[in-house]
Amino acid sequence: MQEEKELTRIERELVLQYLRDDNVPLTVTLEEKPEQAEASLVDSKTDVPGKEKRVPASAVFPVAIPSSQIDVLKQGIILLKNPARTVQPFLGKQVRVQFYFNHLGLYFITEMKEFSQGLAIVVPSSIKRIPDVVTSSEYDFSGTVSFKTEKSTVSIDCIPLNNYQIFVSPKWADIPEASQHEAKALLEKFVADAKSGEGAPIGNGLHLLAIARYLTEKNIFTAESVEGRAMPFNIIFVDDKRVVLAGGKGTEKLVCGAEYNLNLVFVLAENRLLKRNVNIECHVDCIYENENSPGLKCISLKYEKLKEEDYRFLYERITGKKYGTV
Repeated sequence: MQEEKELTRIERELVLQYLRDDNVPLTVTLEEKPEQAEASLVDSKTDVPGKEKRVPASAVFPVAIPSSQIDVLKQGIILLKNPARTVQPFLGKQVRVQFYFNHLGLYFITEMKEFSQGLAIVVPSSIKRIPDVVTSSEYDFSGTVSFKTEKSTVSIDCIPLNNYQIFVSPKWADIPEASQHEAKALLEKFVADAKSGEGAPIGNGLHLLAIARYLTEKNIFTAESVEGRAMPFNIIFVDDKRVVLAGGKGTEKLVCGAEYNLNLVFVLAENRLLKRNVNIECHVDCIYENENSPGLKCISLKYEKLKEEDYRFLYERITGKKYGTV
């Protein structure tokens, strides 16, 4: 990660002028995230000490404030006009305010206060650039998903998500305890949708554990240093029937029912030169979302055409068993 760079005094003045003159939406998050036990869950029966200090679970998610609800005064005070209820838990707390200036990500940390005219945030002397996150591409497993448009072929990188063991069957214990209540509700919904025909068939349903875990992750994405940059998909589940891709704001929109080409690349040796490519024709059989985590999505890509030798390779790599054995 690059070092965070603070704007100069002149740059800060230019940014303040930009905020006053242009319609700039803001994103607000708590700077200090509540401990797991401090985040209260709806209908949770767990007794939590210090109830008056608890923070609603929704407060750990970023809240987008549209430009129509923002009025920037010359003194560097940002008034929030008729803010949504989701902003109220931030009152009196340190918040991180993020926005884009000519597509460059900026942020500052301040306290949200209450004035006679409503809620307000004071822009501090320090405004910093959002650092660029450098991700490693040295994976034992990766892939690309591609589709054709009228003019070209679009290819999107797919990389394993950290802390998700792709070739190990997901377990309920993988989901943090603080998220299990919400995850259980999601799983019940997904299963009910599948039974009613509203959702796709789920087979053994193991992929739903990874999906429920991802969709209840807190602060899984940080703001991008450059606005509008295309983001890769994360791979959170693979078996011999499907791949589950996960993403958020900035990832490409795949269409339910549409067909795609999936290329999976496996490194077979330590020198990373020996690789196995598996090309698969597939389609999106379901897109999973969580209304409590707007923007996050999981895309189930079901295999359509898979060569026998590729199926054998996937089966043995994923299960650790010899193909054809019980």
